Amino acid sequence: MSAFDYLSVLFSVILGLAVTEILQGFRALVLARQRVVPFVPALIWGGLMILIVAQVWWGMFGMRSFREWNFAMYGAVVLQSTLMYLAAGVVLPEPPEHGPIDMRAVYFANCRWFFGLMTATIAATFVKDYVTIGHISSSWNAYFLELYFVLSLIATITKSRWYHWFLAPFSIVVIGTYTALLSFRL
Repeated sequence: MSAFDYLSVLFSVILGLAVTEILQGFRALVLARQRVVPFVPALIWGGLMILIVAQVWWGMFGMRSFREWNFAMYGAVVLQSTLMYLAAGVVLPEPPEHGPIDMRAVYFANCRWFFGLMTATIAATFVKDYVTIGHISSSWNAYFLELYFVLSLIATITKSRWYHWFLAPFSIVVIGTYTALLSFRL
């Protein structure tokens, strides 16, 4: 068993729990569908979070070739995974037992937390790259992360309905393209 095989267990569990949070959120919405007032940006971000978590998990496989690990490297990976889990936990509403579920109201009540955690996750990704390999993995990756750091920071600060309606479908295109271009092979 290599060091990566041993160490990857914890961050794999954390990312697996992130996917579980999102899927449970979708399941709860389906079960309460008669009471749900849908809000498309929230649903889009729920789906995108599954893609983002899967892409990050996929990208972590590249660390299998690291021969030497130290606690700073491991801590940076666990920090990134933990922040992603927390973002996954607030992306979709947790329906109350009774009464309507206004997804728009819940989205705007939680969007500062969600996008703040996404901004922190992106910052942790930069830290992880610098701690593990000494630089950002590629210039395209850096451009993408910088773009999403700014977009997420703006989404953390603003409650502009227009911005949030724009950002979700725009992100489908950009994150989908990013994933297809940079994460196609192991």
